[in-house]
Amino acid sequence: MVDWDYAYDLCRDVGEEMRDAGFTPEVVIGVARGGWYLARVLCDLFLLKDLFSLKVEHWGVTATITGEAELKYGLDDAAIKKLSGRKVLIADDVADTGDSLKLVAEYAKSLGAKDVRTATMHHKTSSSFIPDFYGELVKEWRWVIYPWSIHEDVMDLVEKVIGEGGKWMGLDEIRDSMKEEFDFYVSYHLLKEVLENMEFHGKIKKGDEGGKEVWEKKDGKER
Repeated sequence: MVDWDYAYDLCRDVGEEMRDAGFTPEVVIGVARGGWYLARVLCDLFLLKDLFSLKVEHWGVTATITGEAELKYGLDDAAIKKLSGRKVLIADDVADTGDSLKLVAEYAKSLGAKDVRTATMHHKTSSSFIPDFYGELVKEWRWVIYPWSIHEDVMDLVEKVIGEGGKWMGLDEIRDSMKEEFDFYVSYHLLKEVLENMEFHGKIKKGDEGGKEVWEKKDGKER
């Protein structure tokens, strides 16, 4: 799990790679939602004002590929005009399969961008697409969770280990199951915070088992 300080360090490393390569973008496109942080930091490092966003759908539930990458929301007419004949950098958080980056790079080129480069905080060797710049190489596949999506990603993993209704689980059991099934470690404090947020959103419910808090999916029986 990446914290904010390390995330910034990775962004700074990407910026240094770009400077060393002699590439100074004129426009940055942040792939929503994971690429926003890197895109904004790079705009700061390169003193850029033109930052645009588009959305690609590929990953659904955490650690699950939902299908081929698809451009859900592209750029508006005003943004498209800014791309023509300019150097464009596409920023995303991670190159996992590489499909999203490849799709957006081709999209930017089709709109008349002169020079299109790609950048990510992490590049996994499982990716079929190699970004031009990246902060860290991930040689063995693992799920990378960033600070701006902790609740969303941990919720997905919790739902996987809790399963369908009828299975009440305590904090320790949920935590151990996440470690065993996904090799993912989460602190007690963060897991409790996520469970309470899941209860607030109606995803799970809390019960009592001998004075110990337990949780299960919402469709199960009361305890």
